[in-house]
Amino acid sequence: MSQGQGGFTLIEVLITMMILTIGLLGTAGLTTGIIRGNFFSKNITSGTVIAQTQLEAVQNKGYTNATTTNFPATATTVSMGGVSFNRTTTITDNSPASNMKTISVTVTWNEADNAARSVSLQTILAQ
Repeated sequence: MSQGQGGFTLIEVLITMMILTIGLLGTAGLTTGIIRGNFFSKNITSGTVIAQTQLEAVQNKGYTNATTTNFPATATTVSMGGVSFNRTTTITDNSPASNMKTISVTVTWNEADNAARSVSLQTILAQ
């Protein structure tokens, strides 16, 4: 090579490629984590909406119709956004005091990694 010619050596090119590869792999891992976080947030929001809808349905029926006959304690499956959620409604009479009912709605589901997740909301109805 004469002194007037410039260029990169093979070693310089290989080191540059290695540094770029490490940087791109880090970015790919970060992107995967963000996608998982967004999916988890979507499921938390969906579970909360399902629970809130059930609480509002109980409240709309009123104190006297908020019974286990109208809202059985058995789990009900609700599908939203391609995920199956199990919703359980519990009505406790005379809680926390007489002439009051505690309404609890728990929504459970399994994440893609088979981790069980849940959201639980409560309200109190008075006569």
